[in-house]
Amino acid sequence: MNTKVALFVIGALLAAPLARAGERIFVYPARGQSEQQMADDRYHCHRWAVEASGFDPLAVGYDQPRLVRVPVPENPHRGAAGRGLVGGAIAGAALGEITDDEPARGAAIGAIVGALLGGLAEREGERVSRQVAAEEQRLQARELGVGRANYRRALAACLEGRGYVVN
Repeated sequence: MNTKVALFVIGALLAAPLARAGERIFVYPARGQSEQQMADDRYHCHRWAVEASGFDPLAVGYDQPRLVRVPVPENPHRGAAGRGLVGGAIAGAALGEITDDEPARGAAIGAIVGALLGGLAEREGERVSRQVAAEEQRLQARELGVGRANYRRALAACLEGRGYVVN
């Protein structure tokens, strides 16, 4: 009885990483293999599939939901609003002095325009940074999907080579 429980646990541990949103792998011993032989074969095929595919579903925790934190790249335009405010005020003061002897008014207008333009640049930098992070997350998810598919094909090939029907 303990052997059957151990075999069930080993089988469940090896099958769990393959399951995703209702997907399961079914293995039928077509040559009448014993439960012990089936457990041994599944273990050896799992090890071989990891080596052949370069992907270990147990290492990435496919039996549990995963949260992947993707860092958002640094915004290259961070602080542009402040720099625009200061630069605009300086340029506005200089223009105000040259055009109508009102440097304060020119500085105020220049500061407003500079802050607006700098703020636009800063927001655009944030948008681009978030877009880059989202693309990185999509690439990571795709890599995991490809790795899982390669592992599953390798495992199925190994088990089929040992006389099992895999579906």
